Amino acid sequence: MPRDLLTPPPERLMLAGPAGQLASTLELPAGTPRAAVLLLHPHPLHGGTRQNNVVRYGALGALEAGCVALRIDFRGVGQSQGTYDDGIGEVDDAEAAFLYLEQRFPGIPIFIWGFSFGSRVGLHLGIRYRQDVAGYLAVAWPTNFYTWPESDEWPQNLAFLAGSADEFIDFPSMERATRNGGVITIVEGAGHFFPGELHRVRSYTAETLGGWLND
Repeated sequence: MPRDLLTPPPERLMLAGPAGQLASTLELPAGTPRAAVLLLHPHPLHGGTRQNNVVRYGALGALEAGCVALRIDFRGVGQSQGTYDDGIGEVDDAEAAFLYLEQRFPGIPIFIWGFSFGSRVGLHLGIRYRQDVAGYLAVAWPTNFYTWPESDEWPQNLAFLAGSADEFIDFPSMERATRNGGVITIVEGAGHFFPGELHRVRSYTAETLGGWLND
């Protein structure tokens, strides 16, 4: 992955989570952070970790926008303690990381960013902390596998990225996102993992965050 940003070296952290320690990577932008972004990885039982390339390119986009980027491994992944909890306990893991960002970087906006399974977890967290979340970004929300949350109390700023050839998305089901004010960006020809199009994940993240921060 290209590292073309003059940013400090990543920090490897073990954060206190509800099921034990959560292995995490925190990266600071060049200069004073404008905001912080919590990035959530795809399905733990299918190889999803914080090192996933889509997530890493999302982190680059966050850094490019002048934001702190925090990636965590959910419970049971890598060195994180605990066991997989079908997306329920993982929301609590994400909450612990969100609260860490609030404590370490008080007074700046905090965004939630998720890829696939992580986007589902992130939306539930965004609903839980609706008043505190500056915005929610979803990459490849897998509507073929998960139903949308029952609540329509979603964060105010909502953005969705999807590849037109994503086999895990039923696009008519994305209407729920637009009905709640979400803006959907389609990458023509891209599959679920954005092969050959990872730069689009980075630019989408940077441009979306930059637009929200400049409003």
